[in-house]
Amino acid sequence: MLSNLSDAAILRIIIGSVFLCIIIYILFSSRRRSRPLSTPAVRIDPEMRSDTELDAEYDGAAMHQAGETEFREQTKLHFDSAPPARSNSRVGMRSNDAYEKLVMLYLAAKSGQSISGAELVLATEKVGLVYGHNNIYHRLAEGANANEPIFSMANVIQPGYFDLEQIDTLQTPGVSFFMTLPGPVTAIQAWDSMLPIAERMAQLLDAVLLDSDRNALGRQRILHIKEELRAFDRDKERQTIKPGR
Repeated sequence: MLSNLSDAAILRIIIGSVFLCIIIYILFSSRRRSRPLSTPAVRIDPEMRSDTELDAEYDGAAMHQAGETEFREQTKLHFDSAPPARSNSRVGMRSNDAYEKLVMLYLAAKSGQSISGAELVLATEKVGLVYGHNNIYHRLAEGANANEPIFSMANVIQPGYFDLEQIDTLQTPGVSFFMTLPGPVTAIQAWDSMLPIAERMAQLLDAVLLDSDRNALGRQRILHIKEELRAFDRDKERQTIKPGR
């Protein structure tokens, strides 16, 4: 068949065939490049977490909300500057400034919040605290030791006292409850008076109750504190027993 064709025609056929092969090769190559590379499917199993890990994460989030507020707490029974006005009040004045043991609790506003002076005064009135010596609040003993404080409440912000003349402008991150031992009642009686009032104020002020280390005051911590106070009472009782009796 090709013998009947001239050399020029055969050459054109050969060139045309080569050109057609090139076009087919280009089209085939472009299709391969445009096709997405498949990746083998990998199964990712969900991570199983224990109840203990979940509880720990929840507790950590709660502590972040409750205890993240930082403040210059009044950790000692000392006021940097003299309280004005009622500093000479004898209501809530201890008969003896010496003490052997100091027990403290903190009432902290939730993260991003603060406690106003007006809210604080209203809460103290509802729980029966009185304003007195050192311009702080006290829970007073009854009977022979009347006017002595079972425990007191101070501002966590130094200098620690509350100025009633400027109470409407007060914004504080928290307050501290403290009792000094020995006091007008036994240590365990003082604790049984302070804890319910602190818990009630936490409800009234939508705040969080913390221990002396500013950790959440849980059941185990409360039991531990009560055991320490019972031991303190037993020790004081032994000291009062005279030999021969």
